[in-house]
Amino acid sequence: MPERQAMNQHERNAREERMQIRAGMKPILDKLGRGERLSFQERTDTDKATNRISELEAEIRTHQQAGVLSAEAWAKDSGAPNIGQRDTSAEGRAFNDYIRFGTTSPELRAMPLEQRAVPLELRAAGETTNIAGGFLVPPGWWQRLQVALKAFGGTSNDFEQLETDTGQPMNWATNDPTGTLAVLQAENSQILDVDFVFGQGTMSAYLYAAGVHKVSVQLAQDSAFNVENYLTARMGEELGRAQAAAAISGTGSSQPLGIVTALGGITGATSGGTFALGAAQKVQELSSTPATAGTDTSKTELQANVLAPSSILGLIKQVDPAYRALGSKFYMNDAMLHNLRALVDGFGRPYYAALQDDVSPKLHGYAVTVDNNLPNLTASVASGVIFGHVQSAMTLRRVKGGSIMALHERYADFLQVGYIGYQRIDIRSNDLRAAAVTLPAAT
Repeated sequence: MPERQAMNQHERNAREERMQIRAGMKPILDKLGRGERLSFQERTDTDKATNRISELEAEIRTHQQAGVLSAEAWAKDSGAPNIGQRDTSAEGRAFNDYIRFGTTSPELRAMPLEQRAVPLELRAAGETTNIAGGFLVPPGWWQRLQVALKAFGGTSNDFEQLETDTGQPMNWATNDPTGTLAVLQAENSQILDVDFVFGQGTMSAYLYAAGVHKVSVQLAQDSAFNVENYLTARMGEELGRAQAAAAISGTGSSQPLGIVTALGGITGATSGGTFALGAAQKVQELSSTPATAGTDTSKTELQANVLAPSSILGLIKQVDPAYRALGSKFYMNDAMLHNLRALVDGFGRPYYAALQDDVSPKLHGYAVTVDNNLPNLTASVASGVIFGHVQSAMTLRRVKGGSIMALHERYADFLQVGYIGYQRIDIRSNDLRAAAVTLPAAT
């Protein structure tokens, strides 16, 4: 497949460039290892190299995900069924029988109970035993669903990903080390104790359900209709959109915690939290000569739903350089991106030239991710734009192996089969110094 070959070549080029950059950084790293100070130019080169490596790693991940979507790559690399074809493995056939007919095959009945999503209720003996609950989907279908979920993930795709086998509550220790510093030690003097103060966080597993999706019995049993692909597309979109929205605005009370909610609760921090915009800040004052198009300097940021250049720089500064060097990004909705692209200088030229690239837009050298779950700028409310290294800021827990139920009896009088897909997740904050969100003024 030529497309796959081209993609592989791009991926190889990205890997080779990443290796060359790392090799070129060796003298600087050696200098740091010796405890020597870097010059201004060396620090600048290090920042550029670190950012470029982050971009290349993101590009490599994109190619790998595209490979999963490639039917040829799927069969060759993972052994899973092609997206456009049915899984012919024993597990796949068992899943197919359950989806289409509500029956268990010998392979399904032979599965250990712990591999099933819920206990099975055997209502009748023989080869056509019905299943009352769902059962763990085969790996190929689950991988395809994961790809569909990621397509709608937006900001949450960059959260730290944590996959667990069960959904029991998880406790983990939290600690803020920013106030603990090494001290200059006098000769022959005792080193003082340092007490670390730990807190505790808890991650739950909230259930999200997609469905009921109803399909006629004739269509469900028709070998020409790929019901597995239909369910992947519908459930992947519904679950993905719901989880992406929760990742932005979830309250954290009996539901996942969204990043805007988490960051919006922190004000006055030296790094991360909220970055307060000035009252009635004008959109643009770039030149004494009025802009020829695309700019209305009489509008404020709130009115135009676009950040002024000084606000963008302030938002960057709100995140400590240590987190910026990890590969920070901008996150905004498509309307905000469009408005930023429309800004022009006094000669009518785009003020942010690198934003015009719709494939990989950049703002001051940082990648931009579009997430339409992010709200427009709203007075006195954390909203608009997020900047930072969200992988450090937030953790997304996903219980391994989502499940599906086929309701072969509930809609039998309509000659339909109902399908429900479900998955358990939670999202919690980790290190909110790593990211910041804008907080517009009241006017």
